[in-house]
Amino acid sequence: MDQYAVIMAGGAGLRLWPLSREQRPKQFISADGTGSMLQRTIERISELIPPDKCFVITNHNYADLTQEVLGNLIPRQNIILEPLRKNTGGCISYAALLLERRFRKGSVCFIPADSYVGNKQEYLKAIRLAFKECSSSTLTVIGVNPTYPAIGYGYINIDSDPSAGPRQISRVRQFKEKPDTETARAYVASGQYLWNSGIVAGSLQAFKSGIQQHMQEHFHILSEALDHLDSPSFHSLIEQAYSRLPDLSFDNGVLEHSSSLMAVKGDFDWDDIGSLEAFGRLTGCDSSGNAVRGSHIGMDTRDSVIISSDILIASIGVSDMMIIQTKDVILVCPKERAQDIKAFVEYLKHAGYGDFT
Repeated sequence: MDQYAVIMAGGAGLRLWPLSREQRPKQFISADGTGSMLQRTIERISELIPPDKCFVITNHNYADLTQEVLGNLIPRQNIILEPLRKNTGGCISYAALLLERRFRKGSVCFIPADSYVGNKQEYLKAIRLAFKECSSSTLTVIGVNPTYPAIGYGYINIDSDPSAGPRQISRVRQFKEKPDTETARAYVASGQYLWNSGIVAGSLQAFKSGIQQHMQEHFHILSEALDHLDSPSFHSLIEQAYSRLPDLSFDNGVLEHSSSLMAVKGDFDWDDIGSLEAFGRLTGCDSSGNAVRGSHIGMDTRDSVIISSDILIASIGVSDMMIIQTKDVILVCPKERAQDIKAFVEYLKHAGYGDFT
């Protein structure tokens, strides 16, 4: 059975502002200084899936940027364009139903473009296991063993039988949204929860069946448009279809309602780069607990994220802060308020500073 990969690269990346901008969001920038996150994702998965079977789905506004960043990594025709952002429910439904129309049979793995992965071989091993679980009815998610009580990640509650010993594949009981600190500690201590990596695999038929059963509106609206896939009017028809789609995540729409969902426990370093604090962690910390990228000198400065593009940042008596400098913006924010940055970007727009977003 043929295997395909679809890299999801259409998000705006607002939580990484000002490093990530609407015109060049986080999937198109480097997390570690070696290349964009989208490039790295394609390069990793293409060791398992041939490039001609790798696809990227992104917003139509990023068509030229995607081609520029990817170069010849995958065929140009393997870039799927969404006319609007309609969450992962729209993204996965459209790509899965499109591939099912094109190829009829096969298995596909959906992978976020904006994750950091530290152990490529274990990452690919987990995806291989997920593909092995593929059937006509079963979808498989990849979770990561939590290493600390993160409050910025979703969690997957899995079956855990201590008498059975460690298992790499388990049945999923429930998805949990981002918890508070106390709840996250309980999750990690129990050994029954994984971080949700956002990676999901299954046969094309399993995706089609799940969407048809649990996201009927998505299924019927997109199927009507895809009936005209080879028509000159398809572009306008898919745009009209997207305007009618509910804004819903695939987790909420399908996975949380699936009765036979499985989880592979991935044994690799992982971060979804969902905040500036997470971005800073990839740099590593100095003896004072500071994650520094660029020029910085500090006195009594500790446990902070400091990123400079082209000037010296000097700090005195600073702790648990984020100081981020780009060519046109300096952001100063307590680390505990990192999750508020997305809302702050909207505040900027309403205040008349949309050019900086």
